[in-house]
Amino acid sequence: MDDNKAKELAHELAVEYVKEKKMLSNPILDNIPNMVSKFADINKSFYDAIKNNDTLKDLY
Repeated sequence: MDDNKAKELAHELAVEYVKEKKMLSNPILDNIPNMVSKFADINKSFYDAIKNNDTLKDLY
């Protein structure tokens, strides 16, 4: 899977994960940097998993 497709998929999965888990639901202005940091960590975890998955490598 090329990097752009992996990034798009990771983003979509991260958004759905955050929605499902109802994370980042405290939008106090002071909390926004922490929310962004958590989202970035989740997104990176999905991206790394996608790039290291042999099945996805074979499919794309």
